[in-house]
Amino acid sequence: MQGWVSPRLGVRFELLADGELRLWRPDGQPLESYQAVAQRADQAEQQAERLAQRLRALGLDPEDLG
Repeated sequence: MQGWVSPRLGVRFELLADGELRLWRPDGQPLESYQAVAQRADQAEQQAERLAQRLRALGLDPEDLG
């Protein structure tokens, strides 16, 4: 599995010394874990809600701005 590249996806597999499996995208960037992507999505949702609250405080309805 070490260094194997999926012929269909172009993803490279790397087994680290601590036993962790890391996947690399075809462009050489590491593939993010589900947890990292989910955390970023949660942060973006929280930021969007904070911005919506600020707009409401200014008397604007965020739904009307779309």
